[in-house]
Amino acid sequence: MKLRSFILLLVLLSLRVGHAEPFAVRAVHLDFRTEVMTLDAMRHLVDDLSREGVSTIVMEWEATFPFVKHATLSNASAFTEAEVRDFVAYCAARGIDVIPLQNCFGHCEYILRNERYGALREDRKDPSQVCPLRIEAATALFSEIFAEVAALHPSRYFHIGADETYLLGLCKDCRAVAEREGKSRLFVDYVKAMCEVVRRLGKTPVIWADIILKYPEALDELPDDLIFVDWNYGWEPDRFGKLDNLFARGVKMWGAPALRSGPDNIYLTQWKKHFDNLAVFVDFARRHGYEGMIETSWSTSGTYGYFYDAGNEVLDMQPIRLVYPMSAFGILCDAYCDAVRSDAPFEPETFVKGWARTRLGLDETGAEVLWRYFSMPQEMVSVTAAGAKDARGRDVEEVLAECRAMRDELAQLRPRDGRDHVAHYLLMLDIRIEYLRFKCFEARYQSSEFRRSDIPALERDLAALVRDAAKIDKRFALLHKNYLKPAEIDYVNRMRTLKMKASYERLKSNR
Repeated sequence: MKLRSFILLLVLLSLRVGHAEPFAVRAVHLDFRTEVMTLDAMRHLVDDLSREGVSTIVMEWEATFPFVKHATLSNASAFTEAEVRDFVAYCAARGIDVIPLQNCFGHCEYILRNERYGALREDRKDPSQVCPLRIEAATALFSEIFAEVAALHPSRYFHIGADETYLLGLCKDCRAVAEREGKSRLFVDYVKAMCEVVRRLGKTPVIWADIILKYPEALDELPDDLIFVDWNYGWEPDRFGKLDNLFARGVKMWGAPALRSGPDNIYLTQWKKHFDNLAVFVDFARRHGYEGMIETSWSTSGTYGYFYDAGNEVLDMQPIRLVYPMSAFGILCDAYCDAVRSDAPFEPETFVKGWARTRLGLDETGAEVLWRYFSMPQEMVSVTAAGAKDARGRDVEEVLAECRAMRDELAQLRPRDGRDHVAHYLLMLDIRIEYLRFKCFEARYQSSEFRRSDIPALERDLAALVRDAAKIDKRFALLHKNYLKPAEIDYVNRMRTLKMKASYERLKSNR
């Protein structure tokens, strides 16, 4: 590093480290790629967030936005223009700014799956990313899309995404540029063009910071007013690349922990990881002078499986991962709000037990039970011909027994208030137990010892599981009838039991 840059870095770090003022932007992210909330549920959430001091919502409408010129993009769960205006105004009346998040580079599946936009794909077989060399065509498209979205969001900020552009340099033309000038050049030139579109709308652009951290060579060419969001869901600060590169330039930085992120799924939630993420990363961001924080909440991994017809025509696409809806995560929202508004270090156990007493009215014993639930490890289970084990190497039967024991303890709780919170935790555990029971079935079905004579016994066991799953479907629908749009409830239940029911039909046909 040149001496001048090194001195500048030291000065900047001296200003950042020890900085303990509250974050000017305290945001919560809503992801509507799937699990779309009702407008009433959104309003109730805004009321809660406003009371907790949240100043901003980052709104990822995706295909639920009521596009006009590009109505091809809107899906069956789309809101009306009046509903979007109503929600933004409702937030404003409670002191909450709504920043739209409109992807325009990576995570553009819902756009590029349509043949109308297919020419912009970086890869014909993967409609997730725009080719960064198609700047003229992309500028024309996103000038219209950005304008429609911005017209319904008075916020001074406009988030353009730009994270996880894993296909950089894939197509022949991009590969030539990357070999000659580096992937940073591809990324920066395209992002500059999108920032200019945002600027013409009178907005300040915001991007995720992961890719420019990974490919920082052309960093200095990005606009000076661009805000970088460092997302960290529980890893070392320099996972994507050296943060010093951004600190040295003196850019505006926001941070982003996660309320739901991988490997969270509909049947597992790593609660302890998220609490620890708040404890570590919020403190890091405060000490390094980050001006804002966004609590992200991902309804899916953002990657998809596709059904194709001839000529790479996309017939349909399926999110790789679904997670339990945000309805169950009020405690993590409250924990985030507590962490960002206080200068004191966030202590997960102290917070959870205090929340259990004040919000649920539990006694000390009940608070301890709740903390044990949130501390319980939850991992995916892998099935092989030799059996089924979780990521820690524990046998599935052991994991199942642990979950059942925890479920029995939770069922004994008698909250004075907030009974729906405990109802969600019980349902989440029952969904996990359902998953583990199915993995026990798969361990037998996929065993090298499996023979046709075993089918009747397996069919009986799986039939019982299918019947129990139908009861869970009803509980899920009841708990979410006013929270999720009806089609979203049906979708989650259908996808949760898809493999189980397919296995059951397969067994029946092979008696």
